[in-house]
Amino acid sequence: MTANPPPPVDRVIVRGLVVAAFIGVFDHERLDRQRVRFDVDIETVPDYGRIVRDTGRYVSYADVVEYIESRAGSDEHVELVETWADDVARVVLRNELATRVHVTVQKLDIFDAADGVGVTITRDAER
Repeated sequence: MTANPPPPVDRVIVRGLVVAAFIGVFDHERLDRQRVRFDVDIETVPDYGRIVRDTGRYVSYADVVEYIESRAGSDEHVELVETWADDVARVVLRNELATRVHVTVQKLDIFDAADGVGVTITRDAER
C-alpha cells in the first residue's frame, strides 16, 4: 500500500521591499530616515491553493506591504530591526492560512562593503 503524498504547501512572498524609516539605537539614527529592506516568506496551510479557490480566502502580500509602508511612513522610531521583524511576523500570523513566516529586515546604508545588515527571524503560528 502506497501512502498518499502530503498536500502541497505554498509560499506567499514579498522580496526586496525598500522603505525609508527611523530605525536604530544611536542618537544620529533618530534624526534621519534610513533605507530598510524587507523580505517576507509566508508558509501556508497544506492545500492552500484549493482553499483559495473554494473559499476566496487568502494570505495577502498587499497587506504585508501596506503594514510595512505605513509604519515606515509614520514618525515612529523603531530601535531594533529585530523588533520590526517580530512585529511583521505577528501581523502575518494573524491570518489563519499562514503557518510560518520568515522575515528579514536589513539596514542598507550601514557599511559600504555590505549590501545590508540585519536579522532574519522565523515564527510559527500558535494554533
